[in-house]
Amino acid sequence: MRCFHICKLPGRVMGIRVLRFSLVVILVLLLVAGALTALLPSVKEDKMLMLRREIKSQGKSTMDSFTLIMQTYNRTDLLLKLLNHYQAVPNLHKVIVVWNNIGEKVPDELWNSLGPHPIPVIFKQQTANRMRNRLQVFPELETNAIS
Repeated sequence: MRCFHICKLPGRVMGIRVLRFSLVVILVLLLVAGALTALLPSVKEDKMLMLRREIKSQGKSTMDSFTLIMQTYNRTDLLLKLLNHYQAVPNLHKVIVVWNNIGEKVPDELWNSLGPHPIPVIFKQQTANRMRNRLQVFPELETNAIS
């Protein structure tokens, strides 16, 4: 009878160790996720951002600016935050969003309802979800530099 309890003890200790290790891993992942979330652009706009937008919207030639081509899939919330952030990037002429959410409507109405934007955003709906979709030659490209 005594041997039975002693033999069971190492299994319980091992289970507790695995549980503790799992909890530490989960805690570290939560801390990393929290730190990465803090790096996302803020939804609230500050006065400096508005000032940079006003200065930028005074206009530059296409020779001194660039076009940003980005693609997205199933991250509309993050896309809208990033587009808001990119509105203050110096020398940005236009943003072209390659919309890879096949069968879903592009969020251009939602984007336009969020207010006036100094940088035009064009959504290009795709028929297939491929990484190479962003490499197309878009007729909306007016700059020599593309990012």
